[in-house]
Formats: sequence, structure tokens, C-alpha cells
Amino acid sequence: MRVLALFASIVVGGCRLHFDAAAEAPADTSADVPVEPVEFGRGCAVGLRMDEAAWTGAPGEVIDACGGDDNGVAVERAQRADDRERGAVGEFPAPSGCVRIADAPALHATTELTLSAWIYPLALDGINPFGVIAKRSDFTVDDAEYTMFVWTGNTVWVDLDGRNDRNHGTRPLINGAWQQLTVVFDGSLPAPQRVAIYLDGALDAVVAESSASLAPRPNALSIGCLPELPATKPQLALAGRIDDAAVWTRAFTASEVAAWYAATRH
Repeated sequence: MRVLALFASIVVGGCRLHFDAAAEAPADTSADVPVEPVEFGRGCAVGLRMDEAAWTGAPGEVIDACGGDDNGVAVERAQRADDRERGAVGEFPAPSGCVRIADAPALHATTELTLSAWIYPLALDGINPFGVIAKRSDFTVDDAEYTMFVWTGNTVWVDLDGRNDRNHGTRPLINGAWQQLTVVFDGSLPAPQRVAIYLDGALDAVVAESSASLAPRPNALSIGCLPELPATKPQLALAGRIDDAAVWTRAFTASEVAAWYAATRH
């Protein structure tokens, strides 16, 4: 059983809630609906606050805030950096900066999944792919358990359960600004409605996914890059900064997505 550590609700360098904290969902002003607290720790598989003093290449240096069970290691010049807006963040230089987390049972989703991260891209060009969260080994191998990245048109792209339903959002991201990407998968919904893509807490697109469940793959979880084989190839790094990256093995509601955005905005 994964045990969530207890943290204060304020992060040094930025007033944002931790993954095990609770927050109120935004009130529904259209009806008299009670506001329920959101428990961000429930179903949290891994959460990286990226507020360590430094990343030095030692195993376990990038700490999993969802219990510390699935810590990561920085590779290819990925490093902790000080950001003027968000305090401590991760910096992922091109071509291969990445944080790798070894495969573990807790990282496997089945019928529900939520992926989220704040990104500050610097090199989006509307053509090349830039990795954010990826549990895959290589593009040529149909082995992606789940992947969220920025690609054609600078929009958010999603691979779930392989590449059979590669889909994307509609709103372009921009260079030189912090933006939050969130993808929610719910296999209990009809196929055309199973994936929702959010930007900055607001719905961008609902796209189809034929798989109702995600088959487990033994790949490592990569934050900040898209893995390629062989490992000597460039690993398609974001070429920018990332903060508050997380994976949940449950599907957030729209209210929870909005609450997570508000809780991590500053």
C-alpha cells in the first residue's frame, strides 16, 4: 500500500498545494450545488514538485511527492532551476534532457488516468514533437502505455494504449509562457468521449479512444522527453521547463481539473 506523506500546504518559492492536500472545487454558479473538497492524493501514482536543492545524477534524486515510492533520476543535463514565476522547477534542455522513473506497479493505469504538468516551452515550432509525460520506449514500437506531448500545430497530443488512436487538442501552445496541460482518460465512457484535453484548467477538446482499458507496459516513465531507441539517439526533450508533473490512476472530473489548476497556479 502506498502511504502518502503529510506536507504543509505552502511550498517554499510558490504558494501551491501539495499532491496530498485537499482543495475546494470551483463553485457551480448555475445551480445550488454543494462544493466538495478535492483530494489530490487519491489515486496519485507519481507527483514531481521539482523543489529539490539540486539534481546531481544520483538515483532517487527527484522525489515522488505521492509517497516517495517512485523517485526519478535526471539524465542528459536535466536539472533543477530557479524560476522567477514558479520558484523551483525542472529544466529540460534539448535534445535529451529528461527525468526517468523506473517502471513500477503503481504507474500502471487501467480504465482511468489523469496526466498533468505545467510547461514553459522555448522551442515549439509547429512541426517537431516535444515530450512532457511518456511511458513508452520508442515511436516505432507500438508500446506506449500513455503519452502526452506537444507536436504538430503546437497542440497537445495523446497516445493511449499504443498509437491506435493518436489524437490532439485544438489550441496552440506558445513559447516563453507557463501553461498547464492536463489529459483525462475514462474508459467507462463511450469511445468518442473517453479522452478530454485541458489547457490551464479549461476544456480544449474531447477526442476518441477505442481502448476501454490500458494494457500495462514495462517501460520507464519519462518526464520532459519522448524516449527513442536506441538510447543514444536524441530523446526529444521539451527544450524548456516543467513543474508539478503528475500521474493519477483515476479520471479527474472537470471541477477537479479546474481545482488542480487553481491550486498549482502560483
